[in-house]
Amino acid sequence: MWGLLAGLHGSGAEIAHFRSVSYPAPHDPARCLTGSGSRHLDSWAMSRSACLRTMLRASDHGELAIAEGMFDVARPHQDVVTKDPCTDGFCSSFDCVCDWLELPRVAVVDLGHLDPCNLPRMPERLDALLLDNAVDGAHAAYWRTNFEALWKVPVLGWLDRAESLRSLCRSLPAGRDPSPALCAALGHRLLAHLDLERLLHLADRASFPPLPADDLHFELHGGPLRIAVAYDEDYCGYFPDTLDLLEDAGAELSDFSPLRSGSIPSGTDIVYLGCGHPERQPEVLAGNHCLRQSLRSFAAAGGRIYAEGSGLAYLCREIELEDGRRVPMSGLLPAIARREMPGALPTPAEICFRTGCWMVEGGTVVRGYRHPAWRIEPCGELVPYAQNAGQGLDVIGRGNVIGSRIMVNLAANEHLLQRFIQPRVSVAAGSRRQR
Repeated sequence: MWGLLAGLHGSGAEIAHFRSVSYPAPHDPARCLTGSGSRHLDSWAMSRSACLRTMLRASDHGELAIAEGMFDVARPHQDVVTKDPCTDGFCSSFDCVCDWLELPRVAVVDLGHLDPCNLPRMPERLDALLLDNAVDGAHAAYWRTNFEALWKVPVLGWLDRAESLRSLCRSLPAGRDPSPALCAALGHRLLAHLDLERLLHLADRASFPPLPADDLHFELHGGPLRIAVAYDEDYCGYFPDTLDLLEDAGAELSDFSPLRSGSIPSGTDIVYLGCGHPERQPEVLAGNHCLRQSLRSFAAAGGRIYAEGSGLAYLCREIELEDGRRVPMSGLLPAIARREMPGALPTPAEICFRTGCWMVEGGTVVRGYRHPAWRIEPCGELVPYAQNAGQGLDVIGRGNVIGSRIMVNLAANEHLLQRFIQPRVSVAAGSRRQR
């Protein structure tokens, strides 16, 4: 996929890239190639209308939209069935997204893991194939002949083993995007064996379905809303879809670096701390006394703060690392965040809010993905917002400060946006838990 995006981008195409599950990937090639990160299309967390609006919004000025995911026939059982009773047992279905948006389907087959005596199951309504990990041209030609004869779909191209480039890909730490040079090298290898004209013709065949009658419009009331987004090369992990939606609604977004300055821009109404990548951020952020003081002063003055994942950990009193070390954090929420389960994937979660807050009314249902890296232990008074007792520490708060282990894409929960962008909403006391 990195090579395909780079090859298309290098050929002059404007590209909008989408992933089929609503949580940030460890690496985002779209951000380094186009300056705009990958968006998300998720059949579990989003309605068909929301998926369509997201695709139209992100590809409004682009020539080509590419959605990436895993077809249902290729997904291992553990990726489909979850242990959370609120998810009905399923995550997002890429096949469903393709059906909703009437997308042509191109499957990538990894020849390095192929059993010549046992071909994989063919995805439904397949239009074309790309072959990956071919030893050489003869190897690619052998499998092209077999697939075109047995599956009755054309093979549009292939990528060789490119071992040195794949080694560089595997060595990238989580949260670091591939370099444009690495992507370009992969794109060069792929374009040498890709029928680009045929691929673009397949894309031209698709047309966006019309927007449904429930098309939504959001607007600010009562003056401008300024949202400060903590963002730099080391602190990221946001949904570009959410930022798109906030800007379209009229909010003013301003980035500030939590690592270099830590100063919240003047005139800010809401501070937004993204889910980030816990592998390296906490120790770095802990040394930024300016950020801690800025957040405390902002909260003391009634400013609203919303944080997810590693952002929630930074709002706690301290974090405890896997080796037992404790690192002081901002202390806005009286809790300890314990880092655990390194490398675990987020899991789908549906939260019904028992208690309202400035960003969500009581009784509202929110769908997102639980950040697996943090376990929260209260050490003072907190408001647990979830109605389900087993999810009590997934979304917590105190005053105007809200922290969530659930990564929430507003583009997947459009019903939250109108309340989120209001200039001021009073805070309900709610029920409190003390431990």
